[in-house]
Amino acid sequence: MTGSSPGAPPRTLVAVGLVVLAVTTVLAVLGAVHTGVTTDEPIHVMRLRNFFDTGWYALDWDYSGAGPGGEGTNTYVYAPVTMLLLHAWSVLWGVEGWHDVSTTSHAYDVRHLGVVVIGLVGLAAAAATARLVLRSWGWGVVAAAVLAATPLWTGHEMFNVKDVPVATGHTLATLGLVLHVRAVPATRWLRAARSLTLVAGLVLTLGTRPGMWSGLSVLLLVAAAGVLLVAASRRSALVGLAELAGSCAVAAAALVATYPHLFGSPLRALPRTSESSSSFLAGEKSDRWYVPRHLVEDLPTLLTVFALTGAVLVVVALLGRAGRDRVTAARLALVGAQAFTLPVVAIVLGSDLYHGLRQLLFAIPALAVLAAYGMAWWCERPRPGRRLAAAVAGTALVLPTVDQVTLQPFQTTYVNLATDLLLAGRADDRRPGGDYWRVSIPELVAQATLDHQLLCKATTVKATDLAYPFANGGEAFSTSRSTDCREEANGPLAPDRLPVVRRLPAAEYDAVFIGPVPRNCTPVDRVTRWRHGFDVVLSTLGRCTVDPARLPVAGVRADDPALGTTLPGDLWLYAVDGWLQWPGRTELTAPVPVAELALRPDPACAVSGCTLVISGSGPADLVATVDGTAVPVGRETSGELRLPVPATPATGEVWVTFERGSGEPLAMTMTGLSLAPVTTKGQA
Repeated sequence: MTGSSPGAPPRTLVAVGLVVLAVTTVLAVLGAVHTGVTTDEPIHVMRLRNFFDTGWYALDWDYSGAGPGGEGTNTYVYAPVTMLLLHAWSVLWGVEGWHDVSTTSHAYDVRHLGVVVIGLVGLAAAAATARLVLRSWGWGVVAAAVLAATPLWTGHEMFNVKDVPVATGHTLATLGLVLHVRAVPATRWLRAARSLTLVAGLVLTLGTRPGMWSGLSVLLLVAAAGVLLVAASRRSALVGLAELAGSCAVAAAALVATYPHLFGSPLRALPRTSESSSSFLAGEKSDRWYVPRHLVEDLPTLLTVFALTGAVLVVVALLGRAGRDRVTAARLALVGAQAFTLPVVAIVLGSDLYHGLRQLLFAIPALAVLAAYGMAWWCERPRPGRRLAAAVAGTALVLPTVDQVTLQPFQTTYVNLATDLLLAGRADDRRPGGDYWRVSIPELVAQATLDHQLLCKATTVKATDLAYPFANGGEAFSTSRSTDCREEANGPLAPDRLPVVRRLPAAEYDAVFIGPVPRNCTPVDRVTRWRHGFDVVLSTLGRCTVDPARLPVAGVRADDPALGTTLPGDLWLYAVDGWLQWPGRTELTAPVPVAELALRPDPACAVSGCTLVISGSGPADLVATVDGTAVPVGRETSGELRLPVPATPATGEVWVTFERGSGEPLAMTMTGLSLAPVTTKGQA
């Protein structure tokens, strides 16, 4: 088959593909309006607001130090094209103004639906690519159905504002280049269509994740070689290359016009985009088996077998052992380049990869085309026979679609049947496929009594199996915080505007866990789904206890390397409620109306008590209580705040609560804590 085109696919297989496309489209639309807000989405809203204000698609905390693009920032990892498209979409539906980026629940639903539309464009691009390679719209439908049946795709299609657009853009670019590879001259309309498709793909891909330039460069080189290889004459080859160059120039001009701060200096910025993307988690390398392992675990097994068949056929076609159809071979090379170039590079370099294959989502549409190619090959074999091959191919489409229905709307938690069977002995909350994106949080807390501090993420130490009431976001260019999730301006529950009701002091708190709860927590509620006959726990709401740490007289500071580690010297051991730290800052702030500290005083305070010294600042109307009793707040000229701590409290614990007389947010800062023992004269 590598030397000639296959016949049309069996009608039953096309019919199954159409049903799969219809079902998964309905699932995506319903999921878009029922799934929660991910932790990433508010961050991209923040970036877009800053883009409108300053021209930088940057985080709020990127403006300190050297500013956006400086050391310690990830400004160059993302660009604003997708969010601008979603903003225009939201304006069209009347939920935003031209320079007003909304954070209402309705606005997020509309953005989710916009991502669904982008994903559907990706499906259409995959179908068109398969049509050109296999020369049958029937096989195009099958390729689109393979992509739609892949739970990874449909799940991310509901909300993912960065990976789905990159995958769709890459597929559009591949389609545009495939259209350039032809032996006969193109009509004027076809030339316009393929140039527009290529420009759209390049702008959407690079305008969302600039670091994709390296993979797209390889794709363009393969396309240039294909144009030279199949052109009927030297003149037509030069015309084809000129069209490619012209399309790239138009795309570059569009990117520069959209985001001049980055694309206006490509030689300086683009290398940094690749470096930042491949070492996002401070250069923490993944093992060499990460990608192959997740290909085996996270994709439907039968579809993977068909995709591998297609990949082998591509190699055979390129080696020229099965025919002389140079056009098909060159087009297959382009599909293979999209599927394998950057994944292979990631394996070789050990790039930072996490949460399965979602960072390689751009390769999945190409794998879907290869799977359709593999199905076509099997359907052409005399054995096992066309009907049997078609039946297996149809089954390969139907089974993961059924899984999607049972997991709805949490398809991103999918692993295949083989993986579930191999791990059949695990407890429900220890099975793979937890809700990494935390989009199940609204369902998780819907029926819970939320009368404690609520954390959407808590720090868990594997060595001790203990949870701590703060999230350490420093390694991922995010905030570290012990603020209640309902109060976080950029939190996943912010759109719901839930009332903040909690008991003080926060000796117990509720937190969301992916996987089993630590030993200092007990389950309160769970979100579960049925997958391959197993009940799988996607997320758990746990109620945890706080064991205040001992505070030495010398104290702790925010600039200590122990910060965020839960080791001795970590200020977060004491800043248990209402505190936040921006990346790169050596101070904690309290941006909410109530904040707390918890500690066990040094034994030197056992007889006469101590004075708690807080290095930092507080408002003039600051009110403090120690174990529920109001205490005076002393102020030093150096800016320190001083509070009396009683001698040997009955519990051995001291809880300090801060509020303002006006009830406004505290606006406190804290760079350190220490104790000053009280002398026999009552002076510290």
